[in-house]
Parts: sequence; C-alpha cells; structure tokens
Amino acid sequence: MTARRRLRIGVHGVVQGVGFRPFVYTTAAALGLTGCVRNDSSGAVIEIEGAPGDLEAFLHRLRTDPPVLAVIESTETRPMP
Repeated sequence: MTARRRLRIGVHGVVQGVGFRPFVYTTAAALGLTGCVRNDSSGAVIEIEGAPGDLEAFLHRLRTDPPVLAVIESTETRPMP
C-alpha cells in the first residue's frame, strides 16, 4: 500500500471566473485524488490528498495545463498532517 500525503497549495493570480475550480476538480478526480478548492483574496487555495506520484502529476498539470484564461503568477505548496 502506498502512503498517502496531503498538501495545501496556494495559487496566486487570475484564477477566479475562468474555470479554475472545475479544472482542479476534474484533474484531481482523474488522478484519484481527494480534497477541496476555494477562492481567497489572492487567488485560490487547494487542499489535496493522495499517493505521492499522483500529487506530483497533479502539480505538473496545474503548472503546465491550466484553463486558457487563468494566469498563475505563483504557487506555494506545503505539506499538511
């Protein structure tokens, strides 16, 4: 059995009103990850949990394939218990 990890990802930039939250949901679901995503004053906060390899794949897609209208200026990723 693979150990699960949980991450909090802060996404800063233009991510509200551009299909970002549905993108996060469908990407996470496709990789078998669980969690939540919400908007905040600087962008969005994602809390996500799953196998380490699936989390890495999620982070890669987040950085390389966001919705067309999204502008990700930066991300901050930190582990959660």
